[in-house]
Amino acid sequence: MAKEKKVKIKSEKDNGKLVLMIGVILIVCSVILLGISVYIMKNNTNPKEVEEKDAKVIPLKQKESYETENIVIILPSKDNPNKRMSFTFYVGFELDKKSKDLKETKTMLEESKGFIKSKISGLLSDKYSEDMLKQNSKEDISQEIFDMMNEMLDTDSLVEVYIRDFLYK
Repeated sequence: MAKEKKVKIKSEKDNGKLVLMIGVILIVCSVILLGISVYIMKNNTNPKEVEEKDAKVIPLKQKESYETENIVIILPSKDNPNKRMSFTFYVGFELDKKSKDLKETKTMLEESKGFIKSKISGLLSDKYSEDMLKQNSKEDISQEIFDMMNEMLDTDSLVEVYIRDFLYK
């Protein structure tokens, strides 16, 4: 009977070591797989995406700015149509100095000052004062103006649109 107890105790100890060994092996395998997946994620960039991102980044010394006169729009509130807010700002256009269309674009912007100002006012006239007061409103408006101007100008020299001195009362 004493021999049977010793045999059972030894087999239980062996089972414990076996479970511990399997656990360690699983942990090591999961760490190796995690490292491989992180490596793949870091190096898995699409070359087209990298080219597109790099193509849009133009150094500051290669940009030229053109700004509109101040634009003033008065917008109603969504909640109370009788309540109105006045918004004043300048719209700036960043142009690529190395573009072949730079001279034409500058001339077109200068000759069409009033028309551009009118188109921007028209674009924003459908908005409400609450839309203009949102946190990212300047970026959203800049993107809308950029899209509109790209369509109007049909040039590759327009790089960015920005809004300056955004005031409201």
